Amino acid sequence: MDKRLPKEITENKWIRLALRLIPFVPFLSVLWVKTSLDNDTYWIIKTGEYICKNGIPTKDFLTIHSNMDLVVQQWLSDIIYYKAYDLFGVIGPLLIVMLAMLVFAGLMYKLCMMMTNNSIRSSIASLLTCASMSSFFVTRPQVFTYCIILIELICLEKYIKDGKIKHLIALPILSVAVVNLHASMWTMLFIFLLPYLANALPIKIKGKSVSCCKILPLIITALIMIPCGMITPYGIKGLSFIFTTSIGDKVNSSINELKPVVLSKSPGDLFMFIIPVLIIACYLIHKSGKTTPRFVLLSIGTGAMMMVYRKLGAYFMIAAVPAVIYYLNDIDIIGYIIKMNEKAKAKPKKDEKNNVPLLVTLICVLVFGILIYSFVGFGIDVNEFVKEGGANESLDEVIYAMDADIKENPVDELRLFNGFNSGGYLEFKGYKTYIDQRADSFVEEANNDFDYLTEYFDVKTGNVYFKQVFDKYDFNYAIVDLNTEAPLYSQISNNDDYTLVFESEDYALFRTVK
Repeated sequence: MDKRLPKEITENKWIRLALRLIPFVPFLSVLWVKTSLDNDTYWIIKTGEYICKNGIPTKDFLTIHSNMDLVVQQWLSDIIYYKAYDLFGVIGPLLIVMLAMLVFAGLMYKLCMMMTNNSIRSSIASLLTCASMSSFFVTRPQVFTYCIILIELICLEKYIKDGKIKHLIALPILSVAVVNLHASMWTMLFIFLLPYLANALPIKIKGKSVSCCKILPLIITALIMIPCGMITPYGIKGLSFIFTTSIGDKVNSSINELKPVVLSKSPGDLFMFIIPVLIIACYLIHKSGKTTPRFVLLSIGTGAMMMVYRKLGAYFMIAAVPAVIYYLNDIDIIGYIIKMNEKAKAKPKKDEKNNVPLLVTLICVLVFGILIYSFVGFGIDVNEFVKEGGANESLDEVIYAMDADIKENPVDELRLFNGFNSGGYLEFKGYKTYIDQRADSFVEEANNDFDYLTEYFDVKTGNVYFKQVFDKYDFNYAIVDLNTEAPLYSQISNNDDYTLVFESEDYALFRTVK
């Protein structure tokens, strides 16, 4: 506690207790974790189950395309989520995300403390960061990557602080961890390392050296991290896979999170514009703060990436918030409070109104009320989630209708057409699918078989008449998403070879007429 504070504050037991609890405030962010399974989680669990029972796959086993080469770039995450599901049921994957959020909050607090050495600022900054990232903390491998990036930043800041090479030993280990947990984000380790390399260059700007540490250990560490990225069950293919699937615009154009941020009425898009504006405002309003080249480069670089790929907004928050805290570190909040207190004491007694106790009471009641509301709301959401069992009710209706129809009209082999968004859940339920959300696995550059992704989108949009593709695979049932596959629905509805078996608000089920 700051020694400049008056005794009525420093000796108040409630204030002292509150200050001791401040470092734990960021952990409340666990209440903002989404109580639902991400759409990808279904095939992630199914893949983890397959790996545990059969080993690492090299050919696809979830779809009808058994000739596709397969690289499970997040194989270790798949196992973790499957084991959690196997042990705890549908709540298992959610527990993994909650634990990851707690770890992330603790790491962010530690990083902010390295920037400012002020628990109140660090707690507020960490809480705001976690709040802004709550939409990114879903049951997918990315939650591990966020924590790993924070560990990398902490290690790099420690190295800059005392120059001890031991802090860099963890980075090659992190390289191995990321490439097995979430290989598609392996390059982020180097993107976050680059500003530190730039800040370590032995150069001068306006006669002043910008070097913050010795650059050679950083270069050696980076060179070691590269071969460490090849330590996967797939060897170098586990790493090269992420570059082959980036060819052209096939994958990026099909996934919303890989599209650029555009100014729209969408809350997500507005948020991604507002946050950078607020951060820039901090720099413009408070002009006396100090920063470093690495923080400037981190903020600008991750901000630019966020605008190109909206899913990278999380990495911008990881980079920008500690940078802002460092920049605002010279603001003396305690000094301001002391001045206000002295002004209050200097007022004539007739004008003096001691509203502090009332204000403190109101703040405590407000905070307590918000906490109770958050805990109760989170408990209700979790309870509902467990009751639902992670089910997709809309798809379950279609599946039930299809199973009932097959009993009345038996088929030798179910050949099912499905859309991009329904594939994972159907696989989770034990059905062989045509396509699923693993967009990068369905391009020819990755699977060395055929460009199923383009074929699907041609059928979905009506660019190719559906019968050409349906006859190719001899589909006898088709589940059509009415929200995203309207042209396909129209074509099938007007074809006498298919009959409508079931239709709901979201899906339609068709069967061949033979």
